Amino acid sequence: MTSPSQLRDELAKCLESSMQKFHNIWLDIGICESQQKQRSETVVEHLRNLLEEMVQEEEMLRSQIRTRIEKYSKEVRELCEDMSYPDYQFKKSYSMLQTEKDLKMRMETLSNEKAERVRKFDHFKDQDQHLCDIMCLTPYYIPSGSTPTLEQLQALENHVASLKIEKDKRFHEFVNSKKEIIKLFSEMEKSPETEFARDVVCESDSTFQLSTENMKALTVLKVELEEEKEEMKMKVDQLWNKLHVLWDRLDIGESERANFSKGKTSVKEPVVKALKEEISRCEKLKFQNIQRFVEGLRKELTEWWDKCYYSQQQKRAFTAFKSENFTEELLQLHDEEVLRMKTYYEKHHELFEDISKWADLFKKMLEHERKANDPNRFNNRGGKLLLEEKERKKVLKELPKVEEDVKALIADWEKQHEKPFLVDGRRFVDYIEKQWATHQSSKIIEKEERNKARAKLMEEEMTYGSKPTTPAKRRFIGTPSKTPTNKQRRMNDTNKTPASCGRLQQNSVFASPRPRVPASASKILASSRRRSGRIARKVLGEKVNFGNSHMTTHYTTSTNQNDTFSQTTLGSCVQSVGVCNASTMESYHEFEKAVHHNSKANCRSSIIPKSPGKL
Repeated sequence: MTSPSQLRDELAKCLESSMQKFHNIWLDIGICESQQKQRSETVVEHLRNLLEEMVQEEEMLRSQIRTRIEKYSKEVRELCEDMSYPDYQFKKSYSMLQTEKDLKMRMETLSNEKAERVRKFDHFKDQDQHLCDIMCLTPYYIPSGSTPTLEQLQALENHVASLKIEKDKRFHEFVNSKKEIIKLFSEMEKSPETEFARDVVCESDSTFQLSTENMKALTVLKVELEEEKEEMKMKVDQLWNKLHVLWDRLDIGESERANFSKGKTSVKEPVVKALKEEISRCEKLKFQNIQRFVEGLRKELTEWWDKCYYSQQQKRAFTAFKSENFTEELLQLHDEEVLRMKTYYEKHHELFEDISKWADLFKKMLEHERKANDPNRFNNRGGKLLLEEKERKKVLKELPKVEEDVKALIADWEKQHEKPFLVDGRRFVDYIEKQWATHQSSKIIEKEERNKARAKLMEEEMTYGSKPTTPAKRRFIGTPSKTPTNKQRRMNDTNKTPASCGRLQQNSVFASPRPRVPASASKILASSRRRSGRIARKVLGEKVNFGNSHMTTHYTTSTNQNDTFSQTTLGSCVQSVGVCNASTMESYHEFEKAVHHNSKANCRSSIIPKSPGKL
C-alpha cells in the first residue's frame, strides 16, 4: 500500500510533468504569459474540482456502506429475536466492507432457516389438522405470529407421528372389528338395528370417523354381539341337550334324528325355533309314555348316584324310586332328583374326578396283583411281563400320592363347608380304609382257598397218583414231528418186538409233580410220605422170586430218570394192590394179575407195566 508522502511526491511529479507539457504546448502555440498563467490557474481549478468530486463520491460510498451495515444489523437482530437465537456479535476488527459482508451472509442464513421452519410448520400443521379431523381431536397448539422454534417443530413432528400411529392402529382395529361384526350378524342372521351399526356395516371404511367415542361404541357393539351369540349358543346347546335327552328316553331312531339335525348346526333364530318345536312335540310324546320316561330317568339317576358315590342308604332316601304309580307327579319328582344330582356333581366335579382317579388306580393295582398270581403269565411274548411290571410300579408310585392329594382336597372342603364330604355314605378316609380292609380280607380268603385246593390235590395224588402233564409246546423224546397215518400205525404195530414193547413200557412212566406244600398240609404230607415209604420198603423186602428180571430193570431205570419214580407213587400203587400178599406169589406173572385185578379204575398214574398181551 502506498504511503501518503509517496502519494504526494507522485502527484507532484505528475503535476510538474503535466504543467511542463502544458507550458511547452503554449510556447509552441505562441500564447502569451498572461494567458499561460490564466490557463495554468484553470488547470489547477479543474484538478481541485476533480479531487473534490472524487472525495465526495468516496464519502457517499462510505455512507452507503454504513447504511447497509445498519440495515443488516437490524435484520439480523430481528431474525435472532424471532428465531430465539442470541444477538449476533460481529468482530470489531473488521473493516466496513468485511462487516457488511459478514452481516449480509448471516442475514441470508437466518432468512433461509426461517423460511424452512415456516415450511415445515405449515406441513406438520396441515397433517395434524387432517389427523385430528379423522379422529375428532384438538390440533396441536403453537402460538401464532412468531416463527416456531426448533423445539416446537420437533414437538409438533413427534405429535404428528404419534397421531399417525394412533390412526393406523384405530383403522386396523376398526377393519378387524367390522369384519367380525359382519360375521356375527351373518351367523345370527340378523340385520343392524341402530344407525351406528348400519354406518359400521354399510358405509365405506374411509368415511368412518375414528374418534375415541366411535371406537368405544364399536367395541361395545362387538362385545354385545359376541355376548348375544354366546347366549344364543348356550341356549341352542341347552335345547339340543334337552332334545337329546327326550330322544333317548323316547327311543327315537337314528335316521329320524339325522333327518332333523341336518342343516341345524348353527345358532340362528330359525334353528332355535325348530328346536323349540321339536322339544314341544317330544314333550307331548313324553306324557304319553310316562312309564318309559320314568324308567329312563331312573337309569340316568342311577348313573349319577354312581358318579357321586352314593351309598344304598342315601339312594333309599329317594322313596319315589320304587314307586309303581306312574304319574306326572312321579315324573316331575324324578326330573327334579336328576337335576339335583347333576347340579351336585357339577358343583364338586373336581373332587369326584380325583376320587375316580384314585379308584381307577386302586382297581389297576388289584388287577396287577391278580395277574401276578396267574401262572399262565409266564407264557410271555414280546416283553409283556416287563411292561406289566413297569405299569405295576407306576401304579404303586402314583396311588399313595393321589390318595394324599384327595385327602387334602376333601379336608379343605370340609373345613370350608363345616360338614363331612361323604363317599359311599361315609367319610373318604373311612371309605379308603374299608377298601383296603376288603382287599386284605379277600387276599386272606384267596390264600386259604389255595391252601385248601393244594391240600386236596395232594390228598388225591397220595391216593391215586399224579397225572402226567406235558407242556403245550414240547414233545417227548421219540415223538414224531408229524402225526402218523393209520397205515403207519398198523405197520408199527406189526413190527413191534418184545424189546421195543419193554422200552415203551419203561418210557410210559411219569413222575408225580411236586407242588409247593402249604403249611397247613405239611403234617399230612409228612405222615403220608412216611407211610408210603414203609409200605414200599416192605414190598421190596419180600423174599419173592419173581422169575422175571423185567420188574427189577423197570424200577432201576425209572429211579435213575430224574424223579420219574417216587416213593409216593410206589406207595400209591402198593396201596392199590390192597390185600395182595407178595409173599404168596410164586412168579411175577401172578403178581401182575393181582395188581390189575385190585387196581382202581380212576388211578391216573401207574408204575406197573401192562401185560404183553394187552399192548
